Amino acid sequence: MATAIRAIPTLYGETAKSFENEAARTEENPGTQDYRHEAKVVSDYLKTCTAL
Repeated sequence: MATAIRAIPTLYGETAKSFENEAARTEENPGTQDYRHEAKVVSDYLKTCTAL
């Protein structure tokens, strides 16, 4: 049985520029991972946490 062909989404405008910038940065540092979002979530949580 054949598999249906799906359209591949294409990025345009600012989204495409952002993707290209992130891809280039990742290629320059292939062994690194970006934890900025997770760090912000933890920071925001700790600011609101009253248990400390």
